[in-house]
Amino acid sequence: MPEPWLGYRRADGTVGLRNILAIISATDAANPVARRLAARAPDAVALTPLYGRGQLGDDLDLSIRTMAGLGLNPNVYAVLIVSLEPVAGGRVAELIAAGGKRVETLSIQGLCGTANVEAAGAAILARWQAETALLKRTPFEEGELTIGLECGGSDASSGLVSNPAIGLVCDRLVDAGARLVFSEPVELLGGEAALDARAASPDVARQVRAAILKYERIAEEAHVNLNAVNPAPDNIKGGLTTIEEKSLGAMCKSGSRRLSGVLAYGEAAPGPGLWLMDAPAPATENITALSAGGAHAILFGTGALNSIGSPVSPTLKICGNPRTCATMADHIDVRLDDVVTADTTLQEAAARIAERLSDVACGAITAAERLGELEIAISRIRPSI
Repeated sequence: MPEPWLGYRRADGTVGLRNILAIISATDAANPVARRLAARAPDAVALTPLYGRGQLGDDLDLSIRTMAGLGLNPNVYAVLIVSLEPVAGGRVAELIAAGGKRVETLSIQGLCGTANVEAAGAAILARWQAETALLKRTPFEEGELTIGLECGGSDASSGLVSNPAIGLVCDRLVDAGARLVFSEPVELLGGEAALDARAASPDVARQVRAAILKYERIAEEAHVNLNAVNPAPDNIKGGLTTIEEKSLGAMCKSGSRRLSGVLAYGEAAPGPGLWLMDAPAPATENITALSAGGAHAILFGTGALNSIGSPVSPTLKICGNPRTCATMADHIDVRLDDVVTADTTLQEAAARIAERLSDVACGAITAAERLGELEIAISRIRPSI
């Protein structure tokens, strides 16, 4: 792997690749003021999920845990939470503070309006910006990384080029002691036997199959035949013919190492190794879950193109489709089309990904960051009331 890796050492010993000032709106009514505050501070990012009110039980718990997980991501220096009233913001802030992260809260009702929230928030952000300006990057080991693995806009090139090349990088990082997390159990249908063979134990194999079966049952309850809707139209246009073909291509990005276990939505990996996260397939929901689980960065293989990136975890778009690389080059971080058009090997392609990941870890911005193609979406379990 490339050397050196340079990041910001935190007080708890972890390392961050960015010094993000996260502005989280704990209720959707505070989204506009959160976005205005972020626009005033170059290092600030507005994390503006929908809802936050009218939620109950496991749905509310998931929302709160995910917002807290985003705030606790090691790339975040400090968190400002804004909400309509104090209680909603306080419950998220409590989890973030318990994780050792600096956090402050402001409420629209408590400060008698959004203008006062903006004034108070701007002062807080200015203070934090002055602190981050003094921080210097220092070397760290690649084994300290948590990397999310994602694919979307998949086509034939995904399973032949971008995902296998990502898988080689995944193997190298797992061997170095890093945490690698892939997800989308519904995109593993038909590949269960291959995953069984890689499971660290029979119990892990059972957990993987249970995660996949969960999404089959969700589809059945909605009277949806997954074989009829997956692959999606853009997948089919790109040359994918069956759900098994799509799944085996998607699995390639996880490399070949043993599978350590299954994580809940947004859960941080408890130790080194390769992990499967139980999160739905839509890209924005999925990368939100990976970021909430502590991903420093996300390696995102794409064929026909999926442009979205995480505002918290720099998201590298990796593509081996010559047409996409030519027509949508602005969105691509790592071009691998010469694997198709020339004599570039997958090992050389993997080295190219690793080099770009190292650059991004040291401060280079991704295409999604440059273009502002950044979004979060927290999954819903229940209807609002």
